[in-house]
Amino acid sequence: MVCRSVCTLITFSVVLLILSSLASAIRSSPFDSTARDGFYSEPALPPLGSGSQVSSGPAWPEFREAPAFRNGKQCAFVNRTQNELDHICDRNSVHISMTLDVKYLRGSMAAVFSILKHTACPENVIFHFFAADRDEQLRSLVFSTFPFLRFKVYHFNDALVNSRISPSVRPALEHPLNYARSYLADILEPCIQRVIYLDSDLIVVDDIVKLWGTKLGPHAIGAPEYCHTNVTKYFTDAFWNNRILSSTFDGKKPCYFNTGVMVMDMVKWRTENYRAVIEQWMAVQSSTRIYDLDSLPPFLLVFGGSVEPIDHRWNQHGLGGDNLEGKCRPLHPGPVSLLHWSGKGKPWIRIDQKRKCSVDSLWAPYDLLLPSTLSYQ
Repeated sequence: MVCRSVCTLITFSVVLLILSSLASAIRSSPFDSTARDGFYSEPALPPLGSGSQVSSGPAWPEFREAPAFRNGKQCAFVNRTQNELDHICDRNSVHISMTLDVKYLRGSMAAVFSILKHTACPENVIFHFFAADRDEQLRSLVFSTFPFLRFKVYHFNDALVNSRISPSVRPALEHPLNYARSYLADILEPCIQRVIYLDSDLIVVDDIVKLWGTKLGPHAIGAPEYCHTNVTKYFTDAFWNNRILSSTFDGKKPCYFNTGVMVMDMVKWRTENYRAVIEQWMAVQSSTRIYDLDSLPPFLLVFGGSVEPIDHRWNQHGLGGDNLEGKCRPLHPGPVSLLHWSGKGKPWIRIDQKRKCSVDSLWAPYDLLLPSTLSYQ
């Protein structure tokens, strides 16, 4: 098991002290999973519009209301009682998890819109949104844009990761919500056995049910892999020169995968306690800098060589360019089901600044921002 192997490998005395204190913190950490449901009910606060103010913040953007998307006749029946758990635990539902960052709202709305527009069974999809602050305002904003959406907003306690985050090559990558994907199994309802995790800077142009049906076999996650990428570059010399640390890849053939699109088996996550293993590697990083790039390397350390490969069409990533300059990049050859603007350049910002790349025209039709408002800065 990954947990046993990693814990055995990290045996030097300094790390043992770190992990010992970390284990104590994990046992006492209060996961704040307070949620506000969005199951066909009126929002607790009035919808936010142009000129609406939130405390200590500027006016938020205003989005037009999306069409009501309905199931086709071929769709499986979903539970629609007033009991929240009946909705959440319905076996025919497709569970999608995303974060809600106020700076990425425009991207999040476009992503949700694209998913609903291209699936034959939109009413079977449940969105699980994670927010670090302004939960009720964000819930109201989602509800006003998608009145018929099945969704729930969970509060992510950023204190869980603030002390564990190390400086990255780009400050935006250090946001606590980038680490929420590691905590899904702890915060989501125990009845949820599988979830698709998606970043906010993407659009889906195929039926998400196809991705949902991925068979994971013995693996805890599935993702498109890119084995031509040199994985060694994601770790520092301090990692590779330490035989105890670098031996975690012994006997494995780790391939790069982008953590912005993953199918995740929540049962395996809970059984193996992968969240704790990822936190252990973050503790090592705090003591000895072993990587330079935010939340990706811990996933490579834990799952590298043990990922169920998914067709590349489900993550045309890198459309935002690199993490430093964000230069334009073309689409990769081959069929496309999901376009992902990972990297520094985001399509809505480039469109507003009138310096859009050719691929940004593919994102624009899903933009729900009203013309009278500006992108949230």
